[in-house]
Order: sequence, then structure tokens, then C-alpha cells
Amino acid sequence: MKHYLLIGNGAAGVSAAEVIRKRDAAATITILSDEPYPMYSRPGIAYVLNGQVPPEQIIARRPSFYQQHRLDLRFVRAVGLDATRQYVDLADGTRLPYDVLLLATGASATPPPFTNSQLDGIITFDKLDDARQLLTRCRRARAAVIVGGGITAMELAEGIAHQGVKTHFLQRGGRLWPRLLNQNESDIIERQIKHEGIHLHYHQEIETALDKRGKLVGVKLKSGQQIACDIVGVAIGVKPNLGLLKGAPVQIQQGVLVGPTMQSNIPTLFAAGDTAQVYDRWTQAHCLDVLWPSAIAEGRAAGHNMVDVAHGRPPSRQYEKGSPFNAALLFGVHMTAIGRISDNQDKEALPEAGYLSRGSSHVWTAPFAATVHSAWDRQGPHSIRVTMDRGRLIGALILGYQELADPLRYLVEHEVDLAAYQQNILTAGPTLPQLIAHIWKQVGQNMDREKHG
Repeated sequence: MKHYLLIGNGAAGVSAAEVIRKRDAAATITILSDEPYPMYSRPGIAYVLNGQVPPEQIIARRPSFYQQHRLDLRFVRAVGLDATRQYVDLADGTRLPYDVLLLATGASATPPPFTNSQLDGIITFDKLDDARQLLTRCRRARAAVIVGGGITAMELAEGIAHQGVKTHFLQRGGRLWPRLLNQNESDIIERQIKHEGIHLHYHQEIETALDKRGKLVGVKLKSGQQIACDIVGVAIGVKPNLGLLKGAPVQIQQGVLVGPTMQSNIPTLFAAGDTAQVYDRWTQAHCLDVLWPSAIAEGRAAGHNMVDVAHGRPPSRQYEKGSPFNAALLFGVHMTAIGRISDNQDKEALPEAGYLSRGSSHVWTAPFAATVHSAWDRQGPHSIRVTMDRGRLIGALILGYQELADPLRYLVEHEVDLAAYQQNILTAGPTLPQLIAHIWKQVGQNMDREKHG
């Protein structure tokens, strides 16, 4: 009987466990989690904070699921790994040997960079317990300061403001999320932020948190300004949780380097989800994604190949990374990001290149080649931006109307040859949405003709 050990109870770990159980009915499958919950939706904690759903509603797998699949879920932290002798030490003193291991430990928030950051009330927004804690704090808080430029920072600002707390939102640069959004796209989000009564501060960073007898009472900015607050939310990016691999002979760059079978350089050690640095066919480099769909797909591929390796067979499932995709609701604005979108050579964005915000991908902002061209159009609170490379769409960013989200995702993912339309796309201006809709209709008709001979 083989023993599969999965460290991580999120989208990647549970997806792998489901596949393993289907392929190896007799196996022992152990899942380790350092949170006291069954699998829950990490993207869902934003909806807990803004009051749209209760905490119990984002639980994605009930205890009965683990029982039915005979998964041994243990709420305990792994504190040591011997990848050569194949065992893991746990915080409770237990040592677990394994035949094959999946590292799906996710990513954690980058610590606050300012002084006095250990004060109670300075929080990150990584886990369900963070949302629960914030809901409690908001009941008695008067003001909050949020730092960060990506999805998580926006979720924090929106959620805390929704709880009736005066909210200040600090941006280090001169626009929102400069690694992804252009100025006009930032303006669309900014308008909604101000409409919700949030105070937006550009070119501002915290120098130190202020306390009175050990209690958080505000922040001092590098500009010298002081803002009184009871809560400071820090969301300046995340990094893969790789502490368990310290001293292990595992190849690491920003995450665990894995091949197309999700194996590391050690055949019995796999990685998936936020922890894994996966080869991307568009950028031809190993990239990080902090995306829910990517974690599920990678976990399934890893689970399939773990069974092969456990039974002495070569891995049989080649994982090909899809175009990174995310859909989010930011201050009432629907946003969809697909594939390669922005050239991160923007000088304002470069200081942020050391981290990745949750809900995004390094592929989105990979440097463009000289052959890449963009087209963009804005109509009031809506905008659409597409990027093309030698006749093929390689990315899109949509704010507002979402009718073209699925067509654009298909065109990017399947690398549809649109060379005949490229010049029209790049010069379409305000007719860009209509042109994309027309192209999609033509592609659909061609598909139907091919399907029916």
C-alpha cells in the first residue's frame, strides 16, 4: 500500500488528492494543513469581509468529503523534511514517511517593510481567520490605512470601507496597480474608489507605525504626514512558502522549479499551486502564478503523475500551462485578465517586480518582444485592451462589460491565427469591441464548418 503525503489543503492539494484516490483505490493519502478548516475558497474571503457571504459559505469541501475519499486530514504543521530519506517531521513530534510527496504550501504575505510593524492591529489578508479577525476589529475601529496596489489590497480597502470604517488607501506610485493597469484603466478604478468614500493617497508610503502605550494609534508617512487609525492592512505581495525546503537538495528560484510532469529535480517530490514555478510556453520561462484555476489544474496533473511514480512507472501526464486567467470584482468594476497584458518595463512599476500580488501571474507582465503591439479602447466606465504578436492575440484586459471575456480567452488560449485581422484590430479605436465580436462570430462559423466537414 502506497503512502501519498500532501502538504497543503488548498486548491492544489485537494485536487491532487481527488485524482490520486481515483487512480489508486488502496492508497493511504495524508493531507497536512496548518489551518483548522476543511478546504475553503481563498478568493472567497474577500466576500466574507465585505459582508456578501458568511464564513461557512466559502467552505469548498465538507468533512464528509474527506471521509468518503478516505483522506486523512491532519491539522498540524510540517516542520522538517528529509527529501532523500522521504519523511516529514510534524510540529506534534510525529514523523511521517512517504512514498511520494506533494508540496502545495501556497504563498504568504510579504511582511510590512516599515518600523514598529509588530503592533497589534497591523494585519495581512491571507486566510479565513484574517477575515474573521478583521470583522471583529471593524466593529470598534474608527479608521484604517491600507497599503498595496494589487487585488488583495483593493479587497481590503473595499471590505473595510463596507464595514463603515473610514479608509485610507496608500499607493507608492502615481496610479493604481502600475504593473498591470495603464493610466486610463487606473482612472476607471479610481473613480469607483472615491465613489465609495475611500481616501486615496498617491506617492505615499508608511515610515513607521505609531503607538501609545503599545497600542496602534496611527501611521507616520515618509512625507511627514500622520494618519490616525486603529487598523493597518498590508498587502504588498506574496511569496511562496518554501521554508520547509531549507537545506533540501531541491532546485528553487522564486518557487520550486518543476518540469512538465510537476516533478521537482527529486523524482518523488512534486509541487503545485502557488509554490510551483511552472514552464510557460508563451514567455518560454518558468513563471509563478497565484491563481485558483492554475492551482487546480497543476494539482490534478501532479496527482496523476504521483500515482505513476509511486508504482514505479514513468509519469504519463504532460502538463501544459494554460494562459493565466483571473476574473475579479474591484469596487464594483468587473475585471478580466488573460495571458500577456502589460510590458513591465514601466519605470514606475519596476520597484514592485520582486513580489507577486495574490490573484495575478508573472506572465501578465512579462516583457514584450519588439513584435508585440497593443490596441485599446475606453467607453465611459468600460475599457478593453488586447495585445498581439505576429498575427495572434496573446493577452487581453477587460474592465466593465464582460461579453467578450470568454471569446478573448478562447482566442488567446488556442492561439487562433488572426493575421488577416491584425491591422484592423490595431487601428480599430472605438470600434474595437464590435470588431472582436465580429471576429469571434467568424471563428465560430469556421469551427462549425470544420466540425461538419
